[in-house]
Order: sequence, then C-alpha cells, then structure tokens
Amino acid sequence: MARSHVMELVREAFELSEVVVDDDGDLPFPCGTAMFYLSVVRHGRLVRAWSRAVSGIEPNKPVLREVNDANASLALARVYASGSSIWVEGCLPVEALTARDLGCLCVEVGTTADRVGSMLAAVHGGHLTFPDGCDAAHDCEE
Repeated sequence: MARSHVMELVREAFELSEVVVDDDGDLPFPCGTAMFYLSVVRHGRLVRAWSRAVSGIEPNKPVLREVNDANASLALARVYASGSSIWVEGCLPVEALTARDLGCLCVEVGTTADRVGSMLAAVHGGHLTFPDGCDAAHDCEE
C-alpha cells in the first residue's frame, strides 16, 4: 500500500502519466549526470530518495571537504562517502507525505547528486552515471 501511495504522489508531483518500477521495486529517475531512486523502506513507513553521485573516487581530505560543503546547504538530504563512492540520500515518513514534500525531496537529492557528482568527477576523478547528462522527460525541477 505504501508503494502505491508513493507512486501516486510521484505522478502528481511531476505530472507523469506513468511511473517506472525497476526490478528491485525502486522508482528510477534520471537527473542530469545522475540517476536517483525512490525506495519504500522500514516496512512501508519511510520513502528514501538516494543516488550514487560519483563512483571510483578516493574519499580523501579534499573530497570530504567538498562533501561537508555540500551538506551545509541541504535541508532534506545528506551527502556522504562510503567506500569509493559519494552518495546522496534523504528520507521522509510515508504516512503524512504530500506530493509537494516528495517533489522537494526528489529535487534536492537529484540536483545535488548531479551538481556534486559532476564537480567531484571533474576535479578529483571518478565516474558519473551519465557523463554527458541525460535527456529525461522531467529534469528534476519542480
């Protein structure tokens, strides 16, 4: 039930006629150089928006400084290093979720992954999901 509720909110937030579900049950969305996903987690209680902003990067001091700088401007999401990847994620409770709130979370995660991933890959190396960007039906902006 939570997944169908989230799917309906996504349709409303981004004015989509159809919402794609991948093999893992997540909702994938391209955004510039990044791909972000929506997952219903914690037994249907939370929706999680997440993206690997860049992979194949060494999380050294300069990279972590950039991660900290990115976090300073975020309201709903966080950026963190794990292994050789930089991730962006945020969660909201499903119970009182509105299309506007979900849209804000998606925009923040997607645009942050695109912006931070592009900058880190250009300055410190690493790999982006879509190095040349993508032509998506929606461009991560509400």
